Amino acid sequence: MGWLFRKTDWYMIGAAALLLVCGLLMLYSLSFNSPSGTQWLVRQVVWIFLGTAVFLICSFVDFRFFNHPAVIRIGYVLVLIILIAVLFFGKTVSGNRAWFVIGGFTIQPVEIAKLMLIIVLAQYFSYNNIEIWRARHIIVSASLTGLYGGLVLLQPDLGSSLVLFGIWFFMVFVSGARPKQILSFIAVFVLLFLVGWQWFFSDIQKARITSFVFPNKDPFGVSYSQRQAITAIGSGGVWGTGLGKGTQSHLGFLPASRTDFVFAAFAEEFGFLGVVTMAGAYALLVMRIVRIALRAESNFIRLFSVGYITIVFLQVFVHIGMNLGFVPVIGLGLPFVSYGGSQLLMLCAGIGILNSIHARQ
Repeated sequence: MGWLFRKTDWYMIGAAALLLVCGLLMLYSLSFNSPSGTQWLVRQVVWIFLGTAVFLICSFVDFRFFNHPAVIRIGYVLVLIILIAVLFFGKTVSGNRAWFVIGGFTIQPVEIAKLMLIIVLAQYFSYNNIEIWRARHIIVSASLTGLYGGLVLLQPDLGSSLVLFGIWFFMVFVSGARPKQILSFIAVFVLLFLVGWQWFFSDIQKARITSFVFPNKDPFGVSYSQRQAITAIGSGGVWGTGLGKGTQSHLGFLPASRTDFVFAAFAEEFGFLGVVTMAGAYALLVMRIVRIALRAESNFIRLFSVGYITIVFLQVFVHIGMNLGFVPVIGLGLPFVSYGGSQLLMLCAGIGILNSIHARQ
């Protein structure tokens, strides 16, 4: 273990740890005026301990294990089975049948699917990146993604399904897809969106998108959350209102302040300086992963790094966009900051694999 300690990328780990602290501070703050608030903080601490264990295991295991064809095939099929099972046996929360309940804790399989998809596509494209422009490679990779994305859309979880297809899009782009193909992908996406709107999107998903386009149509209904988030961010100013002194979250005006709107709650209490600190942590995290990608000894490493950056970037962009009102509310948490164990375990596993790569290159 000593060699791993010496070769660990402490800048990358430090950035992730700072983001975790931001999340814990918000859960601690939100527990002030809520009798049940402490349980969320305690649960997140438990998840962080479990995430640390997952990180250490993935760091200790040689990253080449995750690139073994048999491991990838078995892993892909197992995750596929789990995504099917959750549609029949999962717990429904806010209209989405997307969780398993195990010992009082909820597990969201789509988070496992995100990491598994990165590994699958990284291996496939690393073998076929020279001919990625060929239609068969596009079709195969899109089908592998579509199986996961389609099942997630049936839950229905629009936000996570968009992240899955976003992973595929960026990894195809980096692998060398031609400009005409990229334009074709965008056209197909628009077509699929229209089909989804007609036959697959739930009423609440349609309402959220409609309220984004016409925010004044239902100001006290679907648009209410974003209006309160914008108010919270604005009231934070430069210095913030102070820990535990945010009015929007503590007086109950800001819904989902632990998850979908945690950025607004954080910005209100810690202000612009707090937001800059958080942004700096994300920037450092991404820069360290880019460094790993640039020093990569194989295409698999480079593509896995790109996939992980895509997860972080898309979820940060969409989450902050939801809070600022320039992206529809589609239910994506802020990586390492929002409450939630499944996402945290997935992120820690990914960081562990990246650290394994860093230590062995």
